[in-house]
Amino acid sequence: MNYININRRSGILTISSVFLLLIAGGVVRSTGSGMGCPDWPKCYGAWAPPTCVCELPSDYQDIYVQKRIKKAERFAKLLSSIGLKDQATQILNDPNLHTPEEFNVRKAWTEYINRLIGVLSGLFALVFFLSLIKARKYITRFRFWMGVLGFIMMLFNAWLGSIVVATNLFPVIISIHYLAAYAVIVLFMLSLVHARIMEDSLPVLKFKWYFVLMLVVSLVQLVYGTQLREVSDTAISNGVLYKADGVNFEALGITFKIHWVIAVLLIGMSIIPVITLRKKIKRKWYLWTSMISVVLLVQYISGVLNLRYQFPLLAQVSHIFFAGVIFGITLYICIAIFRSPKTID
Repeated sequence: MNYININRRSGILTISSVFLLLIAGGVVRSTGSGMGCPDWPKCYGAWAPPTCVCELPSDYQDIYVQKRIKKAERFAKLLSSIGLKDQATQILNDPNLHTPEEFNVRKAWTEYINRLIGVLSGLFALVFFLSLIKARKYITRFRFWMGVLGFIMMLFNAWLGSIVVATNLFPVIISIHYLAAYAVIVLFMLSLVHARIMEDSLPVLKFKWYFVLMLVVSLVQLVYGTQLREVSDTAISNGVLYKADGVNFEALGITFKIHWVIAVLLIGMSIIPVITLRKKIKRKWYLWTSMISVVLLVQYISGVLNLRYQFPLLAQVSHIFFAGVIFGITLYICIAIFRSPKTID
């Protein structure tokens, strides 16, 4: 049995399913379905959501609130034990922790489908890990350990998903859960990508550290993006984000300004290699570099639509998904450059 091929294919499927999870997560968040299932890994105590509230006990809300509180208390105790007492207190004092969730069949099934995709990605990751163990003698140590760490991060993020539910969508936990998905993508891509810059595209190597800088800036933008979503959610719940004459940008504070500046900076940065490398490199690599600019523009437009039209579903999901695409393409180019055995002055 060719474990190297199995490992590669299962790894690609894992990465693809994580990107699919970004889409599913965007749908869950934009439809407010994060607590569609108030327990984890089951949904209302079953492996498939009920289709009617009549299938639940009359005191189901109290039952799941108490279960959630107990799990949140265990998590808070864990945080306290590692020195994060302030964060533990903040979670336990969050009023949303005690808020009961009313059954909604649409939200329950939306969250359930998200979890099914998560299970699918977990199965792909498990096959990847087992085949990685079998193929360890035929691959480099670096590739092996990146794959192992990717699988561990996958398990950690699955556990973190249960904490998101236990804390009733505590914003900081959601952000960590989201960013951890990118950590999975990075580790799996470092283990799997074999692309190299060959002689017909050597001018790309001049942008070696430029693309690294773009990758770092993209990561910073992801962090600010998660923070901006927390700020905007708070502004919406307080009824201060929108006025009669449009968006109240002051309610978003400095987080929005930084996020916007970085977005414009990234678009500008992406255009420079497109112009410089035109007709100098192989079509494949020119398309990859050009794609960053195109996707950045699409993502910028989706961000504008989010604010102007109060976060419509398609714009929200697109904004989240394309952020991952931009990061993934930039990382792919960086890996290819650093794997290249040749350099130019």
